[in-house]
Amino acid sequence: MAKSKSKPNETINSKLSTKSTRISTIDPAEQSNVVYRNPPNYFHSLPSRAKPKWTVSRCLCIQFLVLLGLVTLAAITIPIVVIVLDSISSSPPCASTYSDVFTNGITPTTAQCTAWREFKNALTCATYSKVRMYGSNDPIGITSTDSSVATALAIALRYNTTITTVLNGVTWRVGACGSGYEISATGTICSCPTGYTIRPCIGSSNWGGINSATCGAATQTMSLYFE
Repeated sequence: MAKSKSKPNETINSKLSTKSTRISTIDPAEQSNVVYRNPPNYFHSLPSRAKPKWTVSRCLCIQFLVLLGLVTLAAITIPIVVIVLDSISSSPPCASTYSDVFTNGITPTTAQCTAWREFKNALTCATYSKVRMYGSNDPIGITSTDSSVATALAIALRYNTTITTVLNGVTWRVGACGSGYEISATGTICSCPTGYTIRPCIGSSNWGGINSATCGAATQTMSLYFE
């Protein structure tokens, strides 16, 4: 009679069932208390950056450099501002100068006559406090600081009108001569006395003169200033 082969299999299954029962009956709390000895180090420590050390002396040094920069900037800026303000204040708002070189025996050019007319037309201030006629023959020239005289002469030149005014023994005149108007401190208009006369638009070589002959005069610079 053949022996049954099912007993060994039953024995194996019984053992496996017993082990699985033991595993399944482990308390979850005990599972959480499992401690791993010598756990692997998955994270390597990174080298820390060196933090700057802001010492008191370094802060004071930076503040000193900033202060030094501000002082230097002020030392450069303040003189420039003073110079600009001084130049503005030293130039009267109505200051205007005419000056040109005239050559003996040569009729003034169209450009010279145009410059004279532009100068006259620019005398637009309501009042003037000073008029001065001078040149290379007399750098000091003749000056009047009487406001009424200076203003009257400026208005006459601008509007091409005739005027005569006397102050301190000097006879100032404005009048027509040639194709334009002249100014004279010699007392005559469109004549040839020795003295002070400017007439760039006469259309001939008798363009005037400063402290010299006023007809056929030697080469010189003639200037007229108002303020």
